Amino acid sequence: MVARPLHRASLVLLFMLACTSTPTEPEFDNPIIPDDPNYVPPLTTIVSGPAEGEVVDAHTVTFIWSGNQPGMSFLYRLTGSAWSDWTADTTVTFIYLDEGDYTFEVIGRYASGIEEDPPTIRNYTIDDIHGPALWLAPRFQSVIQGGSVTVEVMLEEVTNVLAVKAALAFNPAQLQVTSIEVYEDSRSLLKSNGGTVIPFSSYDNSAGTITIEVATATGSPAGVSGTGAIAKVTLTVTQSGQLVFGAASSLRDASNVTITILETAAAVVEVR
Repeated sequence: MVARPLHRASLVLLFMLACTSTPTEPEFDNPIIPDDPNYVPPLTTIVSGPAEGEVVDAHTVTFIWSGNQPGMSFLYRLTGSAWSDWTADTTVTFIYLDEGDYTFEVIGRYASGIEEDPPTIRNYTIDDIHGPALWLAPRFQSVIQGGSVTVEVMLEEVTNVLAVKAALAFNPAQLQVTSIEVYEDSRSLLKSNGGTVIPFSSYDNSAGTITIEVATATGSPAGVSGTGAIAKVTLTVTQSGQLVFGAASSLRDASNVTITILETAAAVVEVR
């Protein structure tokens, strides 16, 4: 039998098969995919803002943060508030914060949908009102037009106070008083000496004025010290506005001597 020569195309095919080696597994290099050996979980770093445990002498704070990979989105919240929407923003400012302890939380998320767990947190304290002082709490509220808000009249870091006069003012086109309650029970700092609270209050919605006069009697010691509330005011909101302390506000001690008020802080109401 005569062997037939191989066709040229057959020779090329045999050469290609002989030169083909076993394929190597593809290399991975995507650190946001969990199956990748180089995977790194999402992590947010707070790069600016109050330090852990810091006492802040201001009612406004700003946080700036960064993620550990490009293209991340973030959620954030402050103590007692709802989480924000997902955002590419890496900064937020909080204003008119009341005195007290706060926790800021932020969560980063990869484009793949994987979220940081647990959140990155920062604990801090606001202490920007230095007594003897009068202030209104909360310092900021947001409400729909025609809605109502309630604010408490607060004494801050007072010593030996016997009597208080809080003279408040507002724009009648923005706010209207619906009620005033002067605390006569344990809600009042002036009750803390076991005495009797003597209350007086009035308001004029046409003039935009509120007067609250309150004293403690028959307590031991005669005056009270510390930080706490003395009354609350409820208002209807027509437009964004403020409730502020007037110059007639005063504090008097157990010897009926005027105590210098070092600071006052208003309440801001915003119509959303």
